[in-house]
Amino acid sequence: MTENVPPSAVDDPLLAPFWTATRDGRLLVPRCESCGYSWWPPESICPQCLTPNPGWAEAQSHGTLWSYAVYHRAFSPEFADRIPYAVGLIELDPGHKMYGLLVGPVESWSVGQRMEAVYEQSSEAVFVRWRADDVGQADESAAREQ
Repeated sequence: MTENVPPSAVDDPLLAPFWTATRDGRLLVPRCESCGYSWWPPESICPQCLTPNPGWAEAQSHGTLWSYAVYHRAFSPEFADRIPYAVGLIELDPGHKMYGLLVGPVESWSVGQRMEAVYEQSSEAVFVRWRADDVGQADESAAREQ
């Protein structure tokens, strides 16, 4: 499906911990070892206290669909077999926002919907994708009914 889509930064030392974690089905974000602040996207210094060389921490692989766009034209040949496809902005539960390809029928997404990370293997890396979190949706519905 996306066998020929290498991530542009898979060899970037700044992002190496992220790509290593995705191979294990985990989601990491930078976290400052001095002040405890975490953020996305990765930077070489903490944007809160300016300490260099941050560490990494496991992030929740669930969040809320904050926004999305549906593409009806492939801007890269590797995505031609996905038309139409959508890219969403997911607000992770700690509050970070992360872009990613949405998995599932285009008409199934709505802003505010609970999402979960899924991991898709390509020849170069394991990508984070997002799909509807049916379990999270059911939990929220049950809580509202009580």
